[in-house]
Amino acid sequence: MTEPSTVTVAQYLARRLRSLGVEHLFGVPGDFALTLLDHALADGQQRWVGSPNELNAGYAADAYARTRGLAAMVTTFGVGELSALTAIAGASTENAPVVQITGAPSTTVAANGTLTHHTLADGDFGRFARAYGEVTAAGAVLTAEDAAEQIDAVLGAAVRDLRPVYLSIPVDVATAPVDASRLATPIPGPVADTAAVAEFRRLAAALLAGAHGAALIGGHLVERTRTTEAFTRLAHAAQSPVVTLISARGAFAETDPLFAGVYCGEIGSKRAIIAVETADVLIEAGTLMADAVTGLFSHRDDPAHTIHLGVHTATVGGTVVDGVPFAVALDVLTGLVDGAALHRGLPEVPAAGPVAGPELDQATLWAHLERWLPAGSRLLTDIGTTFWGSTSITLPAGTDVVAQPVWSSIGYSLPATLGCALADPARRPVLVIGDGAAQMTVQELSTLAREGSAPVVIIVDNSGYTIERALQSPQAVYNDVARWDWCALARAFAPGVDLFTAAPATPAELDAALATAQAHPRRMAVLHVRLDALDVPTGLQGLADAAHRR
Repeated sequence: MTEPSTVTVAQYLARRLRSLGVEHLFGVPGDFALTLLDHALADGQQRWVGSPNELNAGYAADAYARTRGLAAMVTTFGVGELSALTAIAGASTENAPVVQITGAPSTTVAANGTLTHHTLADGDFGRFARAYGEVTAAGAVLTAEDAAEQIDAVLGAAVRDLRPVYLSIPVDVATAPVDASRLATPIPGPVADTAAVAEFRRLAAALLAGAHGAALIGGHLVERTRTTEAFTRLAHAAQSPVVTLISARGAFAETDPLFAGVYCGEIGSKRAIIAVETADVLIEAGTLMADAVTGLFSHRDDPAHTIHLGVHTATVGGTVVDGVPFAVALDVLTGLVDGAALHRGLPEVPAAGPVAGPELDQATLWAHLERWLPAGSRLLTDIGTTFWGSTSITLPAGTDVVAQPVWSSIGYSLPATLGCALADPARRPVLVIGDGAAQMTVQELSTLAREGSAPVVIIVDNSGYTIERALQSPQAVYNDVARWDWCALARAFAPGVDLFTAAPATPAELDAALATAQAHPRRMAVLHVRLDALDVPTGLQGLADAAHRR
């Protein structure tokens, strides 16, 4: 069958997205997006995954992008795209390349400033594109004359910068014809600057030459760039201690003999602190040293003795070198350290983990989850007690943590579970989320059920926002939320679906519920675990103490 010489703009975009690994479109339909969707979905390049609201769709797309390297969502103009703005801002902060696609009013309507719905009724149709310009790497309001060129340029920015991008497609432009032959030319990825790479190699070699010991710090970009194997090769070549930030649980196997623990400044593991503080040189691979990730900036900040790798910028001893893609920098360092005398051994500090007690509390919950968590699963937590509880456990082989510690928008992880489930069906998501966070985005339980996903969902019911209670005013009324029957709610969201629900009240009942969930991998499980409102995980207590001192 002969390929058509032209396709519509919407079809062109769908095919470009598919070539970059995008097999699903998240979003919420709206009148300005219907023509766009009809044409984009006509060829079967993607499958539509509708969410109850745009914010949820954005969170799902964020998690999908972390796994696939790119994701896409579609909303309508104004009301829809603004509802997704928080999710896209978070994706920008956390380097999740999501393509936000807006179905917009026709070019004639916009040019005439027609007072139409979904606008501020002032004739200015560019407001929302300008808003997205603040949180994206690139964007365009497509025109019929050069839509294909605009699409390629914007998608290229997403792939190279690992940040969200924005495409606004007027109704009439969505159906305009474009040359299909352009699709034969792939979207280019990151390109290395030969001179820059040589300069990076020279600077790094000079800094490493006088070093007797190094420590590697794995950051979130190791996973975003899908270079975990390359980072592991670097670690094994250096034979140096490896720590990961709390934002990068999955950058390096925690079962590897070189793993020294999770580093979060003064509140991280003691072994990780010693490994970092005693190293002559720090190799920071894709780190973002934000406040929550560093124990409120209590980390070692030593630019003169640090090699830092960014998306396509490397910094050595404070000297910035542009044009060195992340993967290339890892390979350069691997060659430099191979055989070097950087091995110091791991500090002899016993690993500290949660200690199980006779009753269900935070420590007991996480101690039992650590023993139960299957290898190869994906642990999702929301920023709050569940995230900080997860920092206390050692992950089994092939397991990572999906969370949003820098943007820290509560409610993220429930829709993110949907994104993970669709992006990699072979890995079963395990979601541990507080009741306050779950109330934000609970509707996505219905989408998970509709899509046939089978995550294990553990609702930690501590009657509200315990993370806020730990930070300030523990008895304040604004930290309380309404009590819900989570098991009944899950069944209401999934009529006719065979769910497993349980409300374990003791450690033994928790173990039994987890065993049942594991025995039925194709059946979604929802567990409702009630904990005390003031029960705080050790990691969160450490953060709160640091905040109080400051």
